[in-house]
Amino acid sequence: MKKRVIATALVAAMLMGTVLSASGCSSEANDGKTHITMLQYKPEAVKAFEQMEEEFNATHDDIVLKIESPNDAMTVLKTRFIKEDVPDIIGIGGDVNFSNFVDAEMLMDISDFEGLSLIKDAYKEIDKNLEFVPTEGVYAVPYVANAAGVLYNKDMFEENGWEIPTTWDEFMSLCETI
Repeated sequence: MKKRVIATALVAAMLMGTVLSASGCSSEANDGKTHITMLQYKPEAVKAFEQMEEEFNATHDDIVLKIESPNDAMTVLKTRFIKEDVPDIIGIGGDVNFSNFVDAEMLMDISDFEGLSLIKDAYKEIDKNLEFVPTEGVYAVPYVANAAGVLYNKDMFEENGWEIPTTWDEFMSLCETI
């Protein structure tokens, strides 16, 4: 059977304890501590993750968190999957890799994670929309939400009588209309 991994990243440092306590892939070294490995692929966030690792380890005596941020992290992650040396937690973007991992049943269903109740439904829906094959369960927790912006053709909007959306739901509705 394939070794599974939690496809979640840090929602916030305070939620980390809950995420880690639910992890089934962690290991215990000879030091009696639980060792958790996270692999993340956002080079622009390395310093933030290093700080989270430091703060987490300073406040948890029985858990050691190691966050890895290798160059070409997706290749490293796929290689680790093949070698069955998967990290306990992965931080990946909302791209084709996420859907491929869900479709290949490489990720663990975290529907019972208590921290999900603290996440806006719209953010959880984004993850569901990334799945090529709709799958029951929750396989990701967003750790950040951002948008670079949306460009639109003002003349086309005027010609079609479309209103400029001001909320995510309005935007999604307009996309479906278009």
